[in-house]
Amino acid sequence: MQFIAHCEETDKRSLKGALKPNEDVTLLIGPEGDFSDKEIALALENNFQPVTLGNTRLRTETAAVVACHSVVFFNEVSN
Repeated sequence: MQFIAHCEETDKRSLKGALKPNEDVTLLIGPEGDFSDKEIALALENNFQPVTLGNTRLRTETAAVVACHSVVFFNEVSN
C-alpha cells in the first residue's frame, strides 16, 4: 500500500482506516512546510492514497515516528 501524508485540505482517510493487516506500507512524509502541489499531484498520479495522521500538525521527524508506530501497532492488534 502506498500513502502520502500531507497537510493540504483535501479529502483524506485516516491512516488507521486505510491500512490492511500485514501488508507492506510505503508512506511519504512531507518536509517542513509540506509537499508542493506538484509533489502531491505526482504521488496521486502514481497511486499513492492521501492519508492523515490526525488532527494536529506534526513536525516531520515526529510524523515519521508516529506513522511507523501506527503501522506496527495496527498489525499487532490485527493479529
